[in-house]
Amino acid sequence: MNHHTVQAEAPRPLAGIRVFEFGIAIASPFTGRNLAAHGADVFKVESPTSPDIVRLIGSSWLRDNEALAAVRPDSSPYISEMNADKRSVAIDVKQPRGVEAAHRLVRQCDVFVANFGARVLVDVGLDYESVRAIKPDIVYVQLPGFGADPTSPYYSYVAWGPNQAPLVGIDDLTGHAGREPAGVATIAPPDYFAALHGTFCVLAGLEQRDRTGEGVHIDLSQFEATIALLGPFAMDYALTGHGQSRVGNRSLWYAPEGVYPCRGTERWIAISCEDDQQWTALDQLAGRGWGTDERFATGEARMLNVDALDDALAEWTGSFANGDLAHRLQAAGVAAHIVSTNEDLIADTQLRERGSYIARPNARFKRELFTANVQRLTEPPPENHRGGPSTGEHTVEVLTEVAGMTADEVAALVDNRVAYTMIAPELSVERPYEAWLHILFPLEAEDTRDLS
Repeated sequence: MNHHTVQAEAPRPLAGIRVFEFGIAIASPFTGRNLAAHGADVFKVESPTSPDIVRLIGSSWLRDNEALAAVRPDSSPYISEMNADKRSVAIDVKQPRGVEAAHRLVRQCDVFVANFGARVLVDVGLDYESVRAIKPDIVYVQLPGFGADPTSPYYSYVAWGPNQAPLVGIDDLTGHAGREPAGVATIAPPDYFAALHGTFCVLAGLEQRDRTGEGVHIDLSQFEATIALLGPFAMDYALTGHGQSRVGNRSLWYAPEGVYPCRGTERWIAISCEDDQQWTALDQLAGRGWGTDERFATGEARMLNVDALDDALAEWTGSFANGDLAHRLQAAGVAAHIVSTNEDLIADTQLRERGSYIARPNARFKRELFTANVQRLTEPPPENHRGGPSTGEHTVEVLTEVAGMTADEVAALVDNRVAYTMIAPELSVERPYEAWLHILFPLEAEDTRDLS
């Protein structure tokens, strides 16, 4: 039975766990999304007055369409990527009545997750001491840039994933020797590192609570979570005084290892030869007589003459289509693959076969396209039933059904702009990609059932 087969869903491992998520962008929201995929009921607490910054990104196809202005905050691809299956509760926690409503919701939750700066949580009355006073057994997970200890030197600093990379030294390792660092700001890896740590922390905290009956405060510094990746480099310097420099796409231990041009515009191939056997296979496939060149005869020689080796390889690879050459090299036993573009990844047969892309409905769009959860339990598997929520889409139902407020109390909060409901709920549109989703999901019964 493949992953598309329709079957009754077994209870997921986090079913019954309620999560109060107070965060923006990636670190906290992605933690919450991981939990939601395994059955947790995750309440994304936000407000139009202080929106998650991903709601400010929008989509280019809506930029000049004033008739659909209400849709823009719901249109960023990050909304579903970070918030699939959550419920949005729009409360202005900068107002005393908003804090009171948030506290009533916290009282019904098992987990609190936040990636705002530590000072922000204190200012709005959602710091650990305030939350513990309401819910003593809460699993409280903080993911600020530099931790929650007010005595630490960086406590007052504000940080984002993109600027964490240069702070911890990742950017110093990127790029080519003799040139400035290339950087990795576009995808903000530190945010994702912190989210994975955060997910683990929640599970560990729940285990401790279940064993002891006590809550726990987990102070996770994104700075430390990211710098942990560089432990070998930092320790090497501490012990030997050797600082790792930029090496581009090359390896410190063998050659060739790099990215080489192929036929066409911005088409590339990555090739690695870790030993003489792989190098011999590459040499025989190329038919250029490199094996008889003393500069390339041994692994040590190839490392010493890596510039000449890369030049020779680039001249050879440039006459091939990258997909064709990758196939030939792989068949010969050489590690090689195309350098994938976004278009390549959408068409990738491995990803499509594993169901790595999914489309799910939400209140605003007919279908939202986003990546599936990558943690694959055999039974029950993680699942996303809907895309990310609109701001305030679930405010009324959560505050009444979960927080125990009356309909009149919630209505008063909405009337006084302390709480908010979804803007223009009647406005439902299709994304431009709707017309070609059948190409990505050909003849999938499950998609037809869930997504139409």
